[in-house]
Amino acid sequence: GKTRTIESNNNGSSSKHKNGNKNNYSNEEFKETNRLKFKLDASSGGCSGMFWRTAPSMHATSSSIDWPRNGTIFYGWKSVKNPGWIKVDNEKEYWLPIEQHGKTVSHLQS
Repeated sequence: GKTRTIESNNNGSSSKHKNGNKNNYSNEEFKETNRLKFKLDASSGGCSGMFWRTAPSMHATSSSIDWPRNGTIFYGWKSVKNPGWIKVDNEKEYWLPIEQHGKTVSHLQS
């Protein structure tokens, strides 16, 4: 199956995102075999959906207009190096939190 690996930059150090946080997922493998299915539902917090995150941080909100609304099914991987975060399987390398304000928003599907 296909494997996706986020590599560190050429000098061996982790890259930094706009928010200044270090890239804590360098060399973490995201394989087809461990990809999971999720359903987004942030309605318990009064939200109609969730903005994509460009990094595993609530402060790394993407301005993309294609953010997932409640009921959206998406695929991704639970991050080992960033507990509580899902690396979404898409070309833009977005992230979503598992919880927001203590309530689950990314629900694991069978």
